[in-house]
Amino acid sequence: MRTRLPRRSSLAAPTRPGSPAASVPLSGAAVLLRTGLGFVLIVALLAGCGRDDTRSAPLQRDVAARPDLSKATQADLAREVDEAERRGTWREVRDRWIGQHLHWTVTRHKALCDAETACNVAPFPIQRPAHYGWMPGVKFAPGEFAKLTAACGNAAVCEVELDGTLGELVLSAEQPVSLQFKNVRVLRATTSVRS
Repeated sequence: MRTRLPRRSSLAAPTRPGSPAASVPLSGAAVLLRTGLGFVLIVALLAGCGRDDTRSAPLQRDVAARPDLSKATQADLAREVDEAERRGTWREVRDRWIGQHLHWTVTRHKALCDAETACNVAPFPIQRPAHYGWMPGVKFAPGEFAKLTAACGNAAVCEVELDGTLGELVLSAEQPVSLQFKNVRVLRATTSVRS
């Protein structure tokens, strides 16, 4: 004579033999609840992540959204660019810096700034390996390029103290940093600088 074992539903919860729940199959409502909760959990996880969701959430803000950066230097911008690279906060840094009136001391290399319409300066001393490769473009206020040319003459390298508005700033993980000053005034220029 064969002993028949009670039939268990294929959707019954897995249990250990000998445990009190081993012989209790799940009811239809319990099975629906369990699979329904699983479905809701999966949908919630998928809804929170998009295909282009590579940016980590910004951590607690280090600075105000739009502080006065008139005393900020190129080293301050470099620090924020490094942080943006780490955190993915490119847009926040760009929004904070664009339109700011800045006063920087830069190096003008004659080969990179020989015409008023095409002038780039080095924000940091040239070194190898280069830590930052950006070379800000400069759009001069009327008469200011002539002032720069008179002060620097034909010197290959000239240290320039300039004052202007950051009109353009390109920051992203895909492109190199690019910035453009506008309405630049030359405050001081000296040729006694080494490259």
